[in-house]
Amino acid sequence: MRTFLNFVLASAIGAAALLPGAAQAQGGPPPLPPLGPPPIPAGNPQTPAKISLGQVLYWDEQLSTTDTVACGTCHMPRAGGNEPRTLSPNPDSVHPGADQLFGTADDIVGSIGVASHGSNGVYQLSTLFGMAPQVGTRQSQSALNSAYPTTLFWDGRAGGTFVDPDTQTTLIANGGALENQALGPVVNSVEMAHAGRSLTDVATRIASARPLRFSPSIPAALQSWIAGRDYPALFNEVFGTSEVTPARIALAIASYERSLVANQTPHDLQAAGTPSLTQAELQGLQTFQQAGCGRCHGGPLLSDNQFHYIGVRPQNADAGRFAVTGNNADRGRMRTPPLRNLQLSAPYMADGRFRTLEEVVDFYNRGGDFNAPNKDPRIVPLGLSPQQRAAIVTFLSRPLTDVRARDETGPFEHPMLFSESPLAPQPAGSGSAGLGGLIPRLTAVEPPVAGGSEFTIGLDLGRASANARAVLALANPASVAASALLTHDFALDGNGSGSVNLPLPSDPDLQGQTLYLRVFVEDAAAAGGWSASNSVSFQLLELNDRMFAQGFED
Repeated sequence: MRTFLNFVLASAIGAAALLPGAAQAQGGPPPLPPLGPPPIPAGNPQTPAKISLGQVLYWDEQLSTTDTVACGTCHMPRAGGNEPRTLSPNPDSVHPGADQLFGTADDIVGSIGVASHGSNGVYQLSTLFGMAPQVGTRQSQSALNSAYPTTLFWDGRAGGTFVDPDTQTTLIANGGALENQALGPVVNSVEMAHAGRSLTDVATRIASARPLRFSPSIPAALQSWIAGRDYPALFNEVFGTSEVTPARIALAIASYERSLVANQTPHDLQAAGTPSLTQAELQGLQTFQQAGCGRCHGGPLLSDNQFHYIGVRPQNADAGRFAVTGNNADRGRMRTPPLRNLQLSAPYMADGRFRTLEEVVDFYNRGGDFNAPNKDPRIVPLGLSPQQRAAIVTFLSRPLTDVRARDETGPFEHPMLFSESPLAPQPAGSGSAGLGGLIPRLTAVEPPVAGGSEFTIGLDLGRASANARAVLALANPASVAASALLTHDFALDGNGSGSVNLPLPSDPDLQGQTLYLRVFVEDAAAAGGWSASNSVSFQLLELNDRMFAQGFED
């Protein structure tokens, strides 16, 4: 009851605070309403085991066909539940936008996914990204507190009714946006999937996978729950039978996401009656309310969960909500993002164009950058002074940050990803140019499993239709004739690109040894007749497992 009364009181006073001087008349800014428990749909009740299974799946990079992308890759707690790899300027996270030209005004800072590839794992040349991992056309949205909105994604395409993809049975009539959202990325050929991948393919792959196989570090409690079991055994504990199905994957992941509630911020303590904000932060809250920010960013989430075109980009740059509704009035409209943990989640807006909160506040202060007939009429110049703008930034920072998310403790502790660990192939050297001054570019990001035959590499920017040679050695190979553990020849296509599944050695003497990989391209215009790609280094994975299979060295 107290929570409800706080909500009513805060809403009423917050509306009044939009009038000049109202906050001062009330003796200071009222607290914003606190965040209550997340809604749980009747069709997917929470259990500790289901949450644990969801956590395993959420952090397992084997959900992607390249073993390099998990749900958590683009939704990291320390980044406010968003994509951490875009936090600093990173050319690998840039999409060229509609003009397909890098370095122009419509470039997008998006989430990094997988290289374009087929069902055999071999990479395919992308018009925009070559053989490198592709980049999405939008920033990821926060997975923290994602249990509360009734629709998900920027355009709201994940709705509340969840239907079993196999049986077409409605499992959740209302409140199943998380379940719907969970199944989108795993079949998206930019984010996690090969071209043509189906949800059945995903379930089949997981059924035969070892849970969190490539994670270098798993929290002790989760490791204890897994207890060496395979996925069918885990699914059996949660669902009563061992079948791994797309619907069960979605139900488990959504259950875990509903546990990611970031509600222990200074703002929440203040709302609960414990003074926790500094005078400067209270002044920022007051300015936030007086400027009208709460009209869209109000309530417990600091979001109205509605869709607005606010003039960040030209209206036709992204269809937004129109892609879901077909209503012209929805062109360019995006779902209002919550503001909790905002300090952690730069860059901002759907296209990531603003790198700081100061830039965001400046944008609103000038009334947006573009106009259209459906631009929200509340987006107008605000006339805020530099001091007022700084005050709003102060409120949006520490007061809204849950340090458990920032520090990845409590419910936000998680397995380490292979791709963020030193076990992933690391840059080891630059290349040398061939015809036209182009330096061949090697993409090698997958787990290098000892004795494996599916370590996929890709090469682009080589000479068209040339012969290429991959050289794996114990020292960084300086020439095509370098002493090597193995070489692998393959042909480049007419675009100067190619991809192969490279076999890797399983010699036990390589335990703990650093290996180096470089690709050389036959090119008469290059010094010595061969241009060279960049190189990468790595150590072989699971060499001990192969040495002591069946309990003895084989």
